[in-house]
Amino acid sequence: MILVPLTTLFGYTYTKMSQIIESNILDSTKQAFDQSIDFLTYKIYRIFDISNSLAIDENITNILRNDPDSYLLSNQIGDLAYLRLFLSAYENDSDVSNISLYVNNNFIYSNDNKHIFSMDSLNNSKAINIINTTNSRFVWGTSNYFNNYNKSLDYISLFKTVKNPDNFAEDIGYLKLNFNKTLIEDIITKINSLPNTISYIINSEGIIICSSENTDDIKFLTDLDKIQSYSTTNSFITTSHNSKKLYIKSSSIDKTDWYLVTILPESSVIAKINSQRIYLFLILIVCGGTSIALAFYFVNSINKRLSKVISGMRCVQSGDFNHFIENDSNDELGELIDSYNYMIGKMSILIEEQYKLGKSVKNAELKALQSQINPHFLYNTLDMINWMSYKKMNKEISVAVNTLAKFYKLSLNKGKDLVSIKDELQHSNLYVNIQNMRYNNRISLRINVDEQIYNYLIPKITLQPILENAINHGILGKGEGNGLISILGYSTNSDIVLIIADDGIGIKEDKLNLLLSNNLSSVKGSGYGLKNINKRIKLLYGENYGLSFESNYGYGTKVKITIPKIEKTDKTF
Repeated sequence: MILVPLTTLFGYTYTKMSQIIESNILDSTKQAFDQSIDFLTYKIYRIFDISNSLAIDENITNILRNDPDSYLLSNQIGDLAYLRLFLSAYENDSDVSNISLYVNNNFIYSNDNKHIFSMDSLNNSKAINIINTTNSRFVWGTSNYFNNYNKSLDYISLFKTVKNPDNFAEDIGYLKLNFNKTLIEDIITKINSLPNTISYIINSEGIIICSSENTDDIKFLTDLDKIQSYSTTNSFITTSHNSKKLYIKSSSIDKTDWYLVTILPESSVIAKINSQRIYLFLILIVCGGTSIALAFYFVNSINKRLSKVISGMRCVQSGDFNHFIENDSNDELGELIDSYNYMIGKMSILIEEQYKLGKSVKNAELKALQSQINPHFLYNTLDMINWMSYKKMNKEISVAVNTLAKFYKLSLNKGKDLVSIKDELQHSNLYVNIQNMRYNNRISLRINVDEQIYNYLIPKITLQPILENAINHGILGKGEGNGLISILGYSTNSDIVLIIADDGIGIKEDKLNLLLSNNLSSVKGSGYGLKNINKRIKLLYGENYGLSFESNYGYGTKVKITIPKIEKTDKTF
């Protein structure tokens, strides 16, 4: 009776230990992978920010806009000296090793070939072909993306267009920022905690940018469809190659068309597990022998009192909280009996506290849902105001800032979770006004809400995400032209109904089915906002309330909001 459980325990423990070690290895590798993604993103953003600073620098754009026919020689010599000094100053950055500027072929200094190059030197290069065919503003590539390709130059480049501030369709120059490939390789190598682990970066054309190991061993995994599918999950994916099991994880890198991929062989994990097996075996032998020696001594003394505890537990299971056990010992089982007696004495109190705690958790969850406001709207508005400042549009800036201030004043609502329908409509009107500043008054908002429901309450920031969805994926989704959004509001016997309709492109049937089935977790982007609204309303008012959808693809979408009638009072919070 001892040996059989011990053998079973050994097998079970070894299996669980193997699972734990495997899980720990995958978790630690995933953590290193995530840290590498964060560090790579940080480095990429630093280089990208430098390129942005150079591409919009007023002195550089003024120089590049010069007409070669009226560009004085003395001015060209002075500008060449300035550009050399200016570009070399950025090369002191620890991440950027070299910066090149490609200028008009007719500038005298276009053949400087140190910092300054002619745009003719880019003809038929892979980088310029990508820019021209995809109309991109920037390209990340290795040295073979350029005509001056040299295998001895082991670097990666960010190639970026310099636009004419007066005509954004015109490229007046190009920037190339080089940085050493080792900068990336040193980061991804830190992911490999076990032997034979391979990490590498691959771009959207299936070209391996850099790798921690020999790339010949990983050419089997350059299928971008698989890599992209692997990047949709937050954990490792199991696959096989040449009858060998592999763990694979991938993730896209922001601001690039790159994917970071890590391949962890199962054989390396098993080797780690087997090294721990001998220690487990020795521990089980020692513990098993000791257990056999002590089992006979303890079993008789414990059995009687344990039966009392079991009997008491059964009484608790049947709902009897008044069954106390007499105790005359101070050993471990005696302490268990005392704990049991104390437990059933406090059971009623704990049940009551658990009920109160459940209500608090629900309220906390609702607060968390209400706080999830997409920051992209604020970023885009501030970016619009920034460009207005470049254009010295002082009056428009004043209007935009004033409108944004009113918008967020209503959003905050002095910390209150519910607002009047009147304030929510004003909040929506301010949002559409700001969006019209961005999109040249392409959106018309028509509000037809019964004034009798103005003082009824609605969760704050309910309409704005729906309007954002209607603008970004409805009106703007159909291309050129203006669009109309209408808000209809009325009351029924006990409910308030608000209908937001747009004449945008509409929703395709498959996505609409997801919305109609309330499977909003499958929808990305603005769908997350819709899920948020729906869940907030259901948490507040119950499953009978929330959102419903109706759409005719190519003609528009309607979103219906149903909430109960709750009238505004001075004590509403």
